[in-house]
Amino acid sequence: MVLAGCGSQQKTVSSIKVGILADNIIWQQIKDASSDNSLKITYLTYATNDELNQALAAKEIDVAGSQTISAFDNSKQKLKLDSLVSIGSLYWAPLGLYSSKYKQLTDLHNGDTIALPADPAELGRALVLLNEAKVITLNANFNGKGDLNKIVKNPMKLKFHLLTTADEVRLDDYEAVALTNEAARKQKLTINDKALTIEVVVPKAYVTILATRTDNQTDQVVRDFLKLSQSKQVITAVTKQAENGEQIVKMPLESLDGYETSYTEKVSQKSGM
Repeated sequence: MVLAGCGSQQKTVSSIKVGILADNIIWQQIKDASSDNSLKITYLTYATNDELNQALAAKEIDVAGSQTISAFDNSKQKLKLDSLVSIGSLYWAPLGLYSSKYKQLTDLHNGDTIALPADPAELGRALVLLNEAKVITLNANFNGKGDLNKIVKNPMKLKFHLLTTADEVRLDDYEAVALTNEAARKQKLTINDKALTIEVVVPKAYVTILATRTDNQTDQVVRDFLKLSQSKQVITAVTKQAENGEQIVKMPLESLDGYETSYTEKVSQKSGM
């Protein structure tokens, strides 16, 4: 906490460190709005969900963002980080299937290679995208965890290459690549001119949440940041300026319960694209 101004104009300014995976319009709009709310926000960028959550557990940051509820739960379970907890929904940004070779999904040919994220949570999301686009068919008992063996029908005999990181991928190396919104932004790709297909309705499992530590979840500064992130000012700005389909998702965390039983179940909020 620091003091700004002097005399009768003195006011308290709170500081918070927020971990993210990549910058996007959401984070910038929250920071812009914070200037009116005496909240100083510092963003720290991490390469993976696991690194982000380890930093949160180690108290390097106060809040972690940029990860879907399913990716957060998967990472938390894998790393046994029982001290971490989600505190609120934040936004959704559509996963897309991008290509520099084709203009539309029907251009795909038999035997084409599609690059998919190797991370289990993101691979599961990419498989759901392809299933929804009727490119493949998943096992009826698909549980969201990425596993190519869950594909029961692949009529075009597509080949799949798993990427440990999307940072170095080149679209020219594959017929198509599944990229998260953050990964696409890093490559300056927009869904309007490069995506063959995107998620068009918000799936429960892939709503991005804010997380913190259990010993920090009632902290007033953390609660203030959550409130600011879902404020009318931020929602309005994102709605007007989003270029890649990003949108604020403002709903109780309880509304996301049960995503594990149906990875295609949608929230009522429609895609802005």
